[in-house]
This record gives sequence, C-alpha cells and structure tokens, in this order.
Amino acid sequence: MKIKKLKKDTKSISVGVFIPTGSAYEKENERGLAHFIEHMLFKGTKNRGYKEIAEDIDKLGGVINAFTSKEYTCFYIKVLKDFIDDGFDVLKDMISSSTIDARELEKEKNVIIEEINMTEDNPDEAAFEYFMKNAIDGSFGWPILGTREHIKSYKREDLLKFMGKYYKPEDIIISVVGDVEDFDFYIPDDFSFKEFFSNDKNDNMTFRFNPGKDVIHRDIQQSNVVLGCELFDIFDERKYTAYLLNDIFGGTMSSILFQSIREEKSLCYHISSSVRFFKIGGFFSIFAGTYKDNTQKLLDAVKEEIEKLKKEYISKDILEKAKTHFKGSYMLSLESSYSLMVKQGIDTILYGDYLSEFEIIDKVCSVSLDDMVNLIDLIDLDKFHVTVLGDIDKITW
Repeated sequence: MKIKKLKKDTKSISVGVFIPTGSAYEKENERGLAHFIEHMLFKGTKNRGYKEIAEDIDKLGGVINAFTSKEYTCFYIKVLKDFIDDGFDVLKDMISSSTIDARELEKEKNVIIEEINMTEDNPDEAAFEYFMKNAIDGSFGWPILGTREHIKSYKREDLLKFMGKYYKPEDIIISVVGDVEDFDFYIPDDFSFKEFFSNDKNDNMTFRFNPGKDVIHRDIQQSNVVLGCELFDIFDERKYTAYLLNDIFGGTMSSILFQSIREEKSLCYHISSSVRFFKIGGFFSIFAGTYKDNTQKLLDAVKEEIEKLKKEYISKDILEKAKTHFKGSYMLSLESSYSLMVKQGIDTILYGDYLSEFEIIDKVCSVSLDDMVNLIDLIDLDKFHVTVLGDIDKITW
C-alpha cells in the first residue's frame, strides 16, 4: 500500500483510494466488472448498510463518490479537516469490508443497465461510445459500463474474483491532499475477500486504432460527429506538444475550429477537440453536433481546416499564446484539494510518483515550432476514423 500526501492550506481534505485497474484490464468475459465493483462497494460492509454509508458522510457535510476509467478506479471523500477521522473510517470500511451481498448485486444490475440506457439515449455520449468501439480494437475500446448481457450474467463470485486480482493491499494507492500531517491513512489488510486473492492479472491490454467511417442511424434532428486519428502513449514526451496543438486547434473558444466552424460558418453550436493518452496508445479527436442536413458540410469544413493546418502550420505568436493559456488554465484546474488528489493518484499509478505541475509547465513552455511541425505531420487524413450518429444515410471523408 502506497500512501501519498500533499500538503495544501485548505479547509477541506480530499482522500482518494486508487485501485490500478479499469475496463482496459478486463478480459472478454469480464467486461464492465471494474465499474460494477465500484457500485457494489457502496452497497454495504460488515459494519454499515448502504444507508449508513451515505448517512455517515452526509452528517459531516462531506462528499463521497467514485469513478472508473480505462486504467484505474478511485473511491474518494472530501471532508473538513476536523472530520477526517470519521470520514476516512467510512472509506476504509468500504474498501476492506464490503460484503458484495448477492441480493444487492441483483438489484444493482438494474441500476447499471439504466446507466447504460441513459448513455445510449444521450446522442453525444452514444456517438463517442460507438467511436471508441469501432475505432479502437481491443480492451481500450470496450465500454467502461460493459454490456447488458455481461451485467445480467454476473454472479457474486465473478466480482470477488476480480477484486481478488486487483484490490490487493500492496497495489492500493491512497492519495491525500490538504492540511494534514500525522493522521494515519493506512487501511488494515484483513480484507473481507482475501480468500479470493490471486495473481491472475490480465497483462494483455490491447490498443489498435482502425481508420474508417461508420454511420449509426438515429431519428433525431442533429448529427453527432466524432472523428480522430492515432497518436502515441502517455509516456511519449511529444504529449506536451499535443496539449498545445489541441488548445490551438479546438480546445478553446478562440481556437481554429470554434472560430471557423461555429463563428464564421455557423455550422454548429458546439465543436471542440481533445487528446487522450493511455499506457499503450492515444488519439486526437474532434467532437461536434450539427443539423442533419449540414453533416457533410461540417465534415468538409473540418477536413479543410486540417488540410490548412498541415499546409501552413502555425506561427510563433500563436504558439506562445497557447503556452500562456495552458499555464493559466492548468494551474487554475489544480486549485482544489480534490483536483490535486486525483492528479497525485493518477500520477502515482502511471509514473510511480507525483509529477510536479511546474515541471509539466516547463516542458510545455519548451515546445518549439519544429516540435509542432513534426506533430502536425503525424495527423494523416487518410488514417482518421469518422463516426456519425444521426438521421443520415452516408458520409464521405
């Protein structure tokens, strides 16, 4: 168990228990298990029922929640410093003493299926899920929520076996941020599911990007568009150049895409870009929504801006403005104890320790025009995957 503390002069203390597993670690017959377990740890322990878990945090005025990603799961609390003893007691109880009650498990299946339904009914979320499924072969393309068929099939032992592989004391990371010194954040290793401990971890995570295009028909007025191309993994130093390019091309209201596609051509209400990096892969993507009759116009306009970028690149002045924006927005994003807690936990999983925000800013500020040119040259229009969800029959790219 690794405990990482970062002192910050705040009234609150944020504590996150990070488990280094997520949907990318699941085998074919385990899809959705990491997220299912996240739900079940709130459903009762040897010492508390699900109502007591909520009440014991609510009475402190605190927050308790969790999230599951492709590569990690986090359970966290945020409470006033004076209440950290009682708050952390709830968190460690959930991690070490959850019962994974079979009756509650059957009930929770319905909750997760409703979560899947909600995602599918939200066109922009559904479009992104289809993009991930079709553009990325392997475990990184699988939905974090799993499928209805997988969720319905699981038994209590399936969850406990998965926990036995990944919820082991030696693998857990506890990230603490706030005005805290001597408090012991250790979780006793007498876990309720220790009989299921095993070394049968899945080390065969896969990421293969597939160029192509697909149209998912949906009887709605707006087409939801997701398109992108492969980049590199989180350990590649070129990621700092990618952060800046993303800001310049579609990351802000003054970006190329927003100004051209929305403000000048009025083809959409929202358009943006993003970069995502994992341990074994990454991609650059663009999101937009437009009236169904304007779908092809929007795709053509985006393609035109990418072609222009590859032909003209960017100026030194634009690059320096992007560096200033990154520094300001990045530092502001880390003002709360919660955001720093999440960063510290993720950094520890990926790099083994906290990666100083000042070091990150230094690396971003050292990006040169040549670095930007080399990265832009990687963006190949012939290697894009384009997903459109809406009331249309076909697209061209």
